[in-house]
Amino acid sequence: MFLEEVFLIARIVMFFIATPFIYKALQAVDLSKIFKANSSDQIRFIYMVIAIILGYLFVDALVSLFENMNGLL
Repeated sequence: MFLEEVFLIARIVMFFIATPFIYKALQAVDLSKIFKANSSDQIRFIYMVIAIILGYLFVDALVSLFENMNGLL
């Protein structure tokens, strides 16, 4: 059985690792059709917010799975 601190540290580290990868993946989505011309700062901001949200959800799901598997042992 692992301590809760191990999962907390894993959650933080994995969040900072996963978020840049998700940000790069989101750049494949073309949002320039939704925004006005010359609004690249707004598009980058939207990408960053979505990457942070998706990164948190991805890491939370993954670490929760590991926590549940640890609870079964």
